[in-house]
Amino acid sequence: MAVLAFHNTDTRRQIGFNNYHPDRLKKILNNLIDRGYTFSPPEEYLKNRRDVKRLCLTFDDGYEAFYKYAFPLLKELNVPAVIFVPSVFIGRKADWDYAGGIQKTMHLDADQISEISDAGFELGSHGYSHTDLTSLNDRMLKIELERSKKNIEELTGREIKYISYPFGRFNEKVEVFAAQCGYSNGFSLSFFKKSRIDFTIPRYGVYTTDTTFSILKKLECCILNRFEKVKGAIMNSYASGTILLNKLRSRNFTA
Repeated sequence: MAVLAFHNTDTRRQIGFNNYHPDRLKKILNNLIDRGYTFSPPEEYLKNRRDVKRLCLTFDDGYEAFYKYAFPLLKELNVPAVIFVPSVFIGRKADWDYAGGIQKTMHLDADQISEISDAGFELGSHGYSHTDLTSLNDRMLKIELERSKKNIEELTGREIKYISYPFGRFNEKVEVFAAQCGYSNGFSLSFFKKSRIDFTIPRYGVYTTDTTFSILKKLECCILNRFEKVKGAIMNSYASGTILLNKLRSRNFTA
């Protein structure tokens, strides 16, 4: 059993490691289906954690490319997924990312989010302003968690149960506040930081460099599985540059 975390799914060549071309995504999903893997939404997945052939797909950042490319593919293959959205950026350019100043990348707009939700896909929070939640004081942390949940619930008319921590960063305070704000679980991007209160679910990040072989190793109990966990932690560490840049720019959307 595993949760796979994708980010962008654009056909354009992207700066960085987070884009996974939709043709490659289709190949991976078909390969997993052929190998007997099944895909479940998070609530069903969490109830069946012992099923080694059960997977959960997640997509962080809520990029517009999800609607253009991944959304039709997932509907075609009848594969469920949860899409995590930073709510202040709905319908806006992804200028929280250092690459946003170089290459215009848009987030999902309100109509697209509504259509995705109406099609049966689950939406989740990715924070309000895609900020490292561990760096915030109590007041700002509560605003980030509550405002994003409320924004997406108003758009979809459905309860938002899950949060993917921006940049995968969390600590016990973030978990406690998230639970108090009504979230059922959080999702991280590393297997090496453990949840002491059994709230946060680790995920395997899928990056541009991943192949069919490496993704299968993420799912199998073998010596290379440990390597994939280490590789994922290293890839996620590159987010520190974006976090630092945003601090230097002093962008504050939650005042």
